Amino acid sequence: MQYNGSVSRREALIIEAGGERFRFYYDLEHREVLHMTLRHGTVPEDAIRTFFEGEARPWDETRSRFETVTETNGIYWTRHPHDQSVIVISCFQREEE
Repeated sequence: MQYNGSVSRREALIIEAGGERFRFYYDLEHREVLHMTLRHGTVPEDAIRTFFEGEARPWDETRSRFETVTETNGIYWTRHPHDQSVIVISCFQREEE
């Protein structure tokens, strides 16, 4: 197996809260801004609050992710295969649905 140097590795912001480690990835085109902040105007605190306060929906096998929602926000997330940290795929405001 060879490493494909043309594939960019995304940098992540890691935050620990409530006994969980959260990973938030930076946008591929704008590497200084978190993807979810650029696309949806949400910040890590919104995602963490949603994770702990929201209603978790069943695993979505088709998209390989969980969804957790509150009245105001939703997150798509999964677990990192090596350390089981929470990878926040996206955090969005519910009125965007």
